[in-house]
Amino acid sequence: MRIILIGFMGSGKTTVSTLLADQLHLPVTDLDQAIEQSSGKSIPQIFQESGEEGFRTVEHQTLTTVLRGRDGILATGGGTPLRADNRRALAADPAPVILLHASPEETARRIQHNGERPLADALDTAGLAALLAKRQARYDECADFTIDTDGRTPQEIVDQIIGLIKD
Repeated sequence: MRIILIGFMGSGKTTVSTLLADQLHLPVTDLDQAIEQSSGKSIPQIFQESGEEGFRTVEHQTLTTVLRGRDGILATGGGTPLRADNRRALAADPAPVILLHASPEETARRIQHNGERPLADALDTAGLAALLAKRQARYDECADFTIDTDGRTPQEIVDQIIGLIKD
């Protein structure tokens, strides 16, 4: 069994994937961590040396490798669905692709000013809303299911995912 989680930054992909993997007794792969492991470089290093396009190329190569791999839970990066070839790969994979959606207000509450996301630190709620709106159609294109994460605990989200895949 494999499950793929996609969504904007701060939507809960990492937290939910870890909890879901624990409950289903499956391994979890965080795509950003897999990129760092396969390249031997941190994501900021890749951006600095190769720019965003270089990073997206490495991301695509890593994504296709992970999708050919073993069962488990895959948490993608917030920008993974931006490239058409990634959207096609996600949509073509037999695993359910679950979009975790958080409102811009909830996203801001979760991630702003934590020092871990320079893009988010530079944006206010309106800026996050604009970026999310720009990406939404790309997320929707490859998602089989969408789960709203606002005001919900990670366990409630995991329970809903388990209900979706058991049906």
